[in-house]
Amino acid sequence: MKRCILSLMMGLIAVLVKAQMIAVNTDVTQLALQTYNLGAEMTIGNRSTLGLSFFTNNQPYWHKELKATGVQPEYRYYFSGRPMYHHFVGVSALAVDYDMKWGSVRYDGFAAGAGLTFGYVVSLSNRLTLDAHAGVGLVMFHQKKTHDTLPELETTAGTVAAHGYTGYQLMPTKIGITLSYIIR
Repeated sequence: MKRCILSLMMGLIAVLVKAQMIAVNTDVTQLALQTYNLGAEMTIGNRSTLGLSFFTNNQPYWHKELKATGVQPEYRYYFSGRPMYHHFVGVSALAVDYDMKWGSVRYDGFAAGAGLTFGYVVSLSNRLTLDAHAGVGLVMFHQKKTHDTLPELETTAGTVAAHGYTGYQLMPTKIGITLSYIIR
């Protein structure tokens, strides 16, 4: 495990050394929904970037029974001839740990997936950019469903009121407007 983490960190440092442009960003649509997020994007070629964003929320105003934490890496290819400018297509991955209650059912689980992202970047100044993006992909999830209204089942090992469920679904993986600040 330590070797994997060390190898990952060394690879990230090697990419950072070659990066021509680095930007930090936040998705303002997620912030409006009380999902706190922070990301970074760096150029890795004449037309491409590599980004990583983290997000979390805990009982947002629009759904008091929700808690989610996730990470989303993304590779973007820009059609304009330079990175972080105009039209792009991206490939992103997603990993989310969540716990939520919907009606009388509680869902506690983990989701992972990958998808395609399309978007457009507008330069607001030399250092500020704004991009609108939307993505769709296949998401696999494994969750425990607990019904508040069902009586608990007695077993020889103890009390069980939840059952696991695994499924796949085609769904939006990324939708938003991101504000970026280019560091260098």
